[in-house]
Amino acid sequence: MPALKERLIHWGEQFDAAMERYIFHHRFLGFLMVFIGMPLVTLAAVCICSTLIVLPIAWLWGLI
Repeated sequence: MPALKERLIHWGEQFDAAMERYIFHHRFLGFLMVFIGMPLVTLAAVCICSTLIVLPIAWLWGLI
């Protein structure tokens, strides 16, 4: 388990460094990605997860 935790921490640090390099190199695209892309991805994930939870419940209760 500690090895997996270390690997995930290392992967997260690599990802952060790569994103930082990308944003410094492409300032406008990085700005769009951070302030437009990430909120849209978050909203899409919430919508998909909510749908996956609610649809089976509605189907069981006969609402669909």
